[in-house]
Order: sequence, then C-alpha cells, then structure tokens
Amino acid sequence: MDKGPANPEIKEKVLAFLDTVEKAKSKEIAKQIGEPKAAVDLAVKELAFEEKVEYLYITTTYVALKGKVAPPE
Repeated sequence: MDKGPANPEIKEKVLAFLDTVEKAKSKEIAKQIGEPKAAVDLAVKELAFEEKVEYLYITTTYVALKGKVAPPE
C-alpha cells in the first residue's frame, strides 16, 4: 500500500514550523499547521530521509530540525 510522495507544501510547512520551536511531536505539528497527521507523518519521514529533520527519542518521539537539539551529555 504505497502512499506516494509527500506533498511538497506540507513538507515546507513542517520545516517552517520546526524552525519556530526546539522540538515537537508529529501530532502537535499537524495541529499547528492544519494538516492531517498522516500527511505530516509522511512528510516528516521524507524529510528525515533527506536529513533535514531528525527523530528524537526522549521518553516519547519528537521531531526537530537536524542538529537543532544538542545530544545529551
């Protein structure tokens, strides 16, 4: 069941939103940019593959711009 490529407009909205915060959950991103969570998840997955964002696992999964959040010491 291939969903196809993510909508480029949604990818841009995700990047723009993540530029305003340190980190966010996919659900929060979807709510803030007014897009369905499934579309945001697909966009985030592609952006991670393109190494523009990264997943952070801090008791739960967050998304952040690549390199924006310092690794724990």
